Amino acid sequence: MVASVNTSVARYALGAAALIVVVGGVAVAAVGLRRRWLGEWTGAPARLAEAVIGLALLIGILELLGAVGLFELGPIVIACGLAGVAGWRSLTDTQAARHRHGERGAWLLTAVALLAGATVIAEWSGLTIQSYDVGIRGFDSLWYHLPWAASFAQTGSITGLRFTDVEYLTPFYPATAEMLHGLGIVLLGRDTLSPGINLVWLGLTLLAAYCIGRPRGVGAATTIGATLAMGTTMMDYSQAGAAANDVVAMFFLLAAVALLMTDPEHPAARVLAAIAAGLAVGTKLTVLAPVLALTVGVVAIAPRGRRLATSALWLGPLIVAGGFWYARNLIAVGNPLPWTSFAGILPTPAPPLQQHTGYSVVHYLTTTHLWSRFFEPALAAGLGRWWYLTLVVAIGGPLLCTLPERLGGNVQHVDASSRALVRMLGFVALFSLAAYLITPETAAGPAGDPLGFAFNLRYLAPALALALAVAPLAPALSGTAPARTGVVAALAIVLAGTVAQPALWPNSHAAGAIVIGLAVLAVAALVTLGRQVRVSLTIAVAAIGLVLVAGAAAGYRLQGHYLRGRYAYQPNVSYLAKVWALFRTVHNARVGVVGTFGGFFSYPMYGLDVSNRVTYVAQRGPHGSFTPIAACARWRTQVNADHLNYLITTPARDPWRPDVLTPSPETRWTTTDPAATPVFTERALGQPIVVFRLNGPLDVARCPQR
Repeated sequence: MVASVNTSVARYALGAAALIVVVGGVAVAAVGLRRRWLGEWTGAPARLAEAVIGLALLIGILELLGAVGLFELGPIVIACGLAGVAGWRSLTDTQAARHRHGERGAWLLTAVALLAGATVIAEWSGLTIQSYDVGIRGFDSLWYHLPWAASFAQTGSITGLRFTDVEYLTPFYPATAEMLHGLGIVLLGRDTLSPGINLVWLGLTLLAAYCIGRPRGVGAATTIGATLAMGTTMMDYSQAGAAANDVVAMFFLLAAVALLMTDPEHPAARVLAAIAAGLAVGTKLTVLAPVLALTVGVVAIAPRGRRLATSALWLGPLIVAGGFWYARNLIAVGNPLPWTSFAGILPTPAPPLQQHTGYSVVHYLTTTHLWSRFFEPALAAGLGRWWYLTLVVAIGGPLLCTLPERLGGNVQHVDASSRALVRMLGFVALFSLAAYLITPETAAGPAGDPLGFAFNLRYLAPALALALAVAPLAPALSGTAPARTGVVAALAIVLAGTVAQPALWPNSHAAGAIVIGLAVLAVAALVTLGRQVRVSLTIAVAAIGLVLVAGAAAGYRLQGHYLRGRYAYQPNVSYLAKVWALFRTVHNARVGVVGTFGGFFSYPMYGLDVSNRVTYVAQRGPHGSFTPIAACARWRTQVNADHLNYLITTPARDPWRPDVLTPSPETRWTTTDPAATPVFTERALGQPIVVFRLNGPLDVARCPQR
């Protein structure tokens, strides 16, 4: 059957209403819980706490429902609606605290920070607009982020291992961000929300960064520091308009730090910070080292007699919030971290094809000739023309934080617990930067040829954002008004040099990106005005209702525009572009893919309405193993077992030699069977890409002899 381009108005209205119930329900619950636990908090820290509480509630609901096969529209809406009802009852029992200004007399610095944030949001908006024009094209998004999201939405379950290739052990990665993309598909019946979600995460990340510096009067500087990390080419190209999850983990990491900074002694704040840290490690492995260091630091700065209680109060919420995907691995494989056997103690899957290429940067530290060939060009391309200044701030600022107060500056108003916390965060940031050097895959590639260093430079992003946000906390940089002004000016200059690259502002989308940036500034101004002018509840509710109606109406038109161009054929994009376009008109089909060239770019085969069930055809083994099939009879048996309607055979692609493709034997094993009818053939670098329609089971007994 042919899929319609857009959903019906009724289905869209149902999805929009469901989205309002889900978001509104957890938001009301979050506000109620924040008032109950942190009732004295106001302003930005209160909003950040509510964001973390709301996301924790939503993620917890989705994990519970998905674990029992109820990741579906009805159960999700009901659960979030009930959370909202409970939250409303809590709201009626509590009162909002009177707003207290966090940073007086710093309007100019705040304006600079807002301008910096709006600039980077505009920068990211360019690629976001592009994704709404043609579909998400990010490599990792097409490889596994969006296929997992689609599978969650289709099956209603999140516990199974989703294999999309035989090259890497990706199925064992934590999948919180992908689950949230799956939520969008469940609600709207399309993936319309996915291209824009990372803009929301970017805004939340900047909010967290502001809250890190706010207690010490340097919120503007910490905001610009994080903005500098987010504005780099490596972040824009990998996150904007994509389903990549680095920015999600970075938000939760910075939120944990911000919640600790806001009130280090408050037990509820510490618990909420632990939840944020847990959600970070439940999103991406690259934050394991920063969260480990933060955990050690929180315990280390606790009074001697309270360290055991502090450990329990921190580790308990962290494990509950972040342990779901690791528990899944433990059940499926017998190992929460299947990439290592822990000296042979725990089982691991069969090694993937790229097992031998996961080198870290430290492996090449003494290989000096690679600096000019790989590392320096990649740093300049990924961090911007002034990459060396960025790294100087990222290392020097945390170093200054670790100095004793009398050596670092004169901040008499800061209590002892806050001084200890700043020193601890300096050490955490430095440890995180050092841990990047030993992280696997940071210099991936064949031995002596770290071709993956540039692509995986984003693994540095959590440590870099943390370090740049922590740097302005140093006593020497925050102790006086001139020092604070100088830090903001210096960071703003480096940021300007970083984002002032024509490649970050594509001409076709620059105007729209600038409009979005200006809109963000306007909203920030309205929020600031709203703090000083009391608005009646009736007017506020009416305004919110008007915004929701207008947004829903605009959203339907945006969805129609998006779906008309989503993976429609465009030349010079990919050898698979015609295959992507072909599957726009197919839905509710079972589609098999083989050959790593196709496996890495399989998401468009899910169809316009994300209803096709796409499977990479390979052999499952013990302990989560997934390996290529080596014989025709076994191949045909597996194809029959998967009950496929279509089969796409593509060449094998070495990710380190993308211009060299090798033939896949599965094409020959399939084409000789009369039940397989080729409906499309293309050649990529001389090797065949074939789409077969399967009219029945393949004959296992009549395989070709060679």
